[in-house]
Amino acid sequence: MRVAVIGGGIAGSAMVEELLRLDPDTEIHLFCGEGVLPYNRVQLADVLSGKKLFTQLVLHSWQYYEEKGVRLHFQKVDRLYPHRRLLITERGDVYSYDRAVIATGSVPLLPPIKKTHLKGVFVLRTIKDVYGMLDMLPLSRRVVVIGGGLLGVESARAIRDSGVDVFLIHIMDTLMEQWIDRQCSQLVKNKLERLGIKVLLSKRVEELLGEKRVEGVRFSDGDTLEADMVLLATGIRANTDLAVRSGLKVERGILVDDYLETSSQYVYAVGECAQHRGKIYGIVAPILEQVKVCAKNIIYGNVERYEGSPSYTILKVPEIRLVSGGRVHEEEGDEVFVYMDNDNYRKVVLREGKLEGFVLLGNFSGLSQLLDVMKKGVNAKHLFPNILLSDILRPSTTEDLVGKTVCNCNAVSYEDILNAIKLGAKSLEDIQRMTRASTSCGSCIPLVENILQQHVKIQRKVNRVEEYKRERHPFSVNLRKRLEEWAEEGDWQKVPEEDREYGLKWYGVFYRKATPGYFMVRIRITNGVLTAQQAKVIAHLAKKFGRNEVDITSRQQIQLRWIELRYLPEVLAALETVGLTTLQTGMDNVRNITGDPLSGLHEENVIDTVFITRRMTEIFLGKIQYANLPRKFNVGVLGSIRDMINCKFNDLCFYLAKKNGKYGFNVYAGGKMGSGGPNEAWNLDIFVEPYDAIWILKAVIEIYNDLGNREDRSKNRLHFLIRELGVEGFRAELEKRMVKKLPAAGEDMVRWCGEREGLIRLRNGLYAVPLIVPAGIFTGDALQRAAWLAQKYGSGELRLSTYQRLFIVNVPQENLNQLLSDPLLDKYPISTSPFFTGLIACQGSRTCAFGVIENKPDALRLADYLSRKYNTSIPIRMHWSGCAKGCGLHGAGDIGFVGTKMKVDGEVKLAVDVFLRGKKIDTVPLDSLEAYVEKLFVDNFLQEVKDEGSGHPACQS
Repeated sequence: MRVAVIGGGIAGSAMVEELLRLDPDTEIHLFCGEGVLPYNRVQLADVLSGKKLFTQLVLHSWQYYEEKGVRLHFQKVDRLYPHRRLLITERGDVYSYDRAVIATGSVPLLPPIKKTHLKGVFVLRTIKDVYGMLDMLPLSRRVVVIGGGLLGVESARAIRDSGVDVFLIHIMDTLMEQWIDRQCSQLVKNKLERLGIKVLLSKRVEELLGEKRVEGVRFSDGDTLEADMVLLATGIRANTDLAVRSGLKVERGILVDDYLETSSQYVYAVGECAQHRGKIYGIVAPILEQVKVCAKNIIYGNVERYEGSPSYTILKVPEIRLVSGGRVHEEEGDEVFVYMDNDNYRKVVLREGKLEGFVLLGNFSGLSQLLDVMKKGVNAKHLFPNILLSDILRPSTTEDLVGKTVCNCNAVSYEDILNAIKLGAKSLEDIQRMTRASTSCGSCIPLVENILQQHVKIQRKVNRVEEYKRERHPFSVNLRKRLEEWAEEGDWQKVPEEDREYGLKWYGVFYRKATPGYFMVRIRITNGVLTAQQAKVIAHLAKKFGRNEVDITSRQQIQLRWIELRYLPEVLAALETVGLTTLQTGMDNVRNITGDPLSGLHEENVIDTVFITRRMTEIFLGKIQYANLPRKFNVGVLGSIRDMINCKFNDLCFYLAKKNGKYGFNVYAGGKMGSGGPNEAWNLDIFVEPYDAIWILKAVIEIYNDLGNREDRSKNRLHFLIRELGVEGFRAELEKRMVKKLPAAGEDMVRWCGEREGLIRLRNGLYAVPLIVPAGIFTGDALQRAAWLAQKYGSGELRLSTYQRLFIVNVPQENLNQLLSDPLLDKYPISTSPFFTGLIACQGSRTCAFGVIENKPDALRLADYLSRKYNTSIPIRMHWSGCAKGCGLHGAGDIGFVGTKMKVDGEVKLAVDVFLRGKKIDTVPLDSLEAYVEKLFVDNFLQEVKDEGSGHPACQS
């Protein structure tokens, strides 16, 4: 039998699965009008919020359809000819069928609002809509969502995760008025506003403002509201267009009988496009019930009737657990029971003892029983009000679930989940794979996790940071606002210790025990690109609040120190006015993404990474789902044949490569510096083209978030997860998340490591002028002068280096003499000895409580000693870390140092562990270091040059 399934959504995909289950020999043709693999449209908002990749919504891979013999057609069906059992596609291709199933779902219902054609106006129905919104969101400050139904509420919450202001506008005085009453609506409204979503009820939008791009909305009462983007979430209608063109009977939906057959024999319809006994179902569970009945009727003839399903819906907002079914607005003669407390609202409506409808806000206990009672239509008055109270007034146990359905969408019972656990399921992902529970709307995830906790005996220790994040994640409680309140009080000791030690770091504010009463602010500078105007603001803040001190870090960032609590809000606000942020520069986040400081400018640069690193940053910045990793996560993106960012010591490294004549990146993962010592990243044997690197990053973060260790913080970097899974296992998991086979690695194109030296000619004929800033010790005055020089003699742009240097770029040759003669370059020259050029040093004990040695002074003293003794051009990288945490990247240097202590003749002395090309070779007291390193340099670098008769290779891997 040949069956044509028209529609690639949940209904169409489920129909394919059910037909194959009943008869694997069925010849199935699946028509996907969107041009992509069938996916779970219910979870589109999760892609919009960044919680999921689109590939995680895809229901089956290419291989699945190939192995099952399903023919995929990525084109729309234009018309059916039922009497001839033919269909024709939009391209004019003609196919015959024995049976056809229409599963075309629904389309947006647009309101009579003027100028909805403007750029920046969206609906949310397809993945293409989501991608359009994701491109626009980084450019938006305020988004208006029009429509307070289910889709509007879910979309508003998803958009809020992007960090923009969101206004939810609804024409009625009740949110989701079809599903909840006014009292429940007020509770939902309060919860939404606590999440930062501003809700306006009883407001009709009459017109959108703007000429080409939307600039705001005008209400019928004359009020206006500015907006950079508008989402129309004003309802849906059944997609009956194909049925109308094909001559089928249509009302609100495609009319079907109890066999789910349309007005034409051998043509069936299921899902949101089908109207059965006057009802159209828009939730997964009833649609899957329809599919099972319809598939039987297709395979065996019309043998089973569909009797209808309880009409209910679930709000997919994690912080607002809401389910509603049937008729919830009471009428005269109805009996109503309501229970309400601080966390719950529970209501049932009875008519002559029969359950007509219910609302559960908060606790979902009793849902299965309510659905069963409503479907059977029996007198159930004796159950109420007990059913509303029993599971609220006493804690529910797993025994309460015996014989009940846990996942209504996929009809998975408690016993089904227990069986999966007996067969070895130990995680939510295992349960999803083995039973499909929680893979549709996702509302039963907390219940499945609770069953796992009670039946899977895995003892897990949760560290203090994880406990803190669970109880009050800084983004969930808006710690930034609390910071402003604490600043007004002005007493740093009144800031709760855990907020001071952990929470504020999510906002780039670091309390340092080594400097009591003062805070450090770390500024995110993606790829090291800084405008002169931004530099001037940083300089001003350093001079006004930070003792004129500026630290250039080994991740191309700037740190300001000595900031008093009362000034922190002013500092953060000033940075934001020039497009800078301190967000997520500390704790369990993706840290500043590094790249070649001269990306896009130097001849050695093949792929300009600035756009890529900025786009990557936009994906995770300010979003809670990317701000709760097991540990910090470093990323390097190298598009040059010179590695000046120590790329392979990042958790994720994109390394310039070439394959089949195309440039892209080889992917390395698991690099680290602290947590047990330095390790280079493993080669994942993957080649990606430049823009695909963004999706690899998202997928790797998802894996790390889901599978990473959250116990021992010394063993929860990505490195340890890859070591546990194995490189092949991790690669397989990555391919599973990407839903495709990833191409093998190409040829690494990186030839050298370390900083460029001297005056640097750029590919545009202009010059980059480096300022060597030993150990990154700079001042506000110097940064202000550098910004002025960049504007006067260059393009008004500065670039920061992981070697703690600063570049003034795009300087014409005729401006060089004046620039080079400026007094600033006497103090910070463009060239000095290689012992300073390749120097990195982190903070040390002066301002960091983890520091064992002063570090920066020690590094400068050694570099000065060697510079005076050896007039050499041999490139050598000396990397200093004040402690074992490795902020100075000691394991990546030619010679590395880590602050420690040792006993010498019974006396405890400050010392360093010495590393040679990444391997620890000795521990040496600081007061004996000069002589030790001098011999090390002569034996391992100077002598090699003499023996080989050539310069020492700068890159050791």
